Amino acid sequence: MPRRWTLVLRDHADAARPVRAVDCHGLLNSWWPQPDDEHGAAKKWAMNGWPQPLADRLWVWSLTWLEDRPPETDPADLVGRVQRVGDHLLEPLSVTEVHTRDYAAVLTEPRRAARSAALHTLSPVVSLARNYDGEDSFQAWPGPRLLFGVVHRTASGRLSGSGALGAVARFAPRELAEPWLRRIDEVTDRLRRLPEDSAPIRAAEHAGPAGRTVLGWEGGLRLALPRGSDGRLLADFGALLELVELTGVGKYTAQGFGALRVDTLTTGEDAAAGRRRHSARDRRRPRSPRPVHAEVQEQGFDGLLFD
Repeated sequence: MPRRWTLVLRDHADAARPVRAVDCHGLLNSWWPQPDDEHGAAKKWAMNGWPQPLADRLWVWSLTWLEDRPPETDPADLVGRVQRVGDHLLEPLSVTEVHTRDYAAVLTEPRRAARSAALHTLSPVVSLARNYDGEDSFQAWPGPRLLFGVVHRTASGRLSGSGALGAVARFAPRELAEPWLRRIDEVTDRLRRLPEDSAPIRAAEHAGPAGRTVLGWEGGLRLALPRGSDGRLLADFGALLELVELTGVGKYTAQGFGALRVDTLTTGEDAAAGRRRHSARDRRRPRSPRPVHAEVQEQGFDGLLFD
């Protein structure tokens, strides 16, 4: 089942370069290796950023395991065993499991039905889209389909993919995954993107090995279903939000997919309770037209930037 841990680590290095995503990636590849023929595929884990300073010589790190089968190495078994991350010597002091819901529960019993939610980045997100000439271009205003990932069927007939939808395709029980994936297009088609004033989207450079940099984006956006959406759509949107926090978004980079935090969910009931009746004067006031954003054909996850 998908599991998430929060680790508190003590750094034993007296002097070290800043923690790099590629060093963390290498450590997790040693904890949770994949067969050579799957090395270029999306990992069974998501890094969700990299260790962050918590206090003097203390760091905090969030990790997610995405497969139904438990990992070969449980982070709890590493408490007291120093792990090398670049120049840093990080000793896990505590490991707290913060998510243990399996895919059946996520898909059939969402924690909360949602009509709208704000999403904020915790690490850079690299989003690419294919333009009309067939070339890849950076996109800093991603649509819902690009945020939640893609699904494809392999030559052997198995479902695969990346992101939140790909995790369901790869790891959820097939009898649950296929009908859920068939109907989730209605949710992503109906979702609307809105700006998040508290954290506007901004371009950011994502640093890679050997001095390579690629464009990414950071910030926040709001996704909302139309008013009056039925309960099934609200429940499926709530499941998508739980999944995207686990899997991350964007194109695969050294720290895994870009990590997102979901904030300020609004349910259908919350919206109805908070709705006020507009006065006649308000109803006569003309509304400004909603801005229209040019769309491009969205690209799937088809390759690694770093590995």
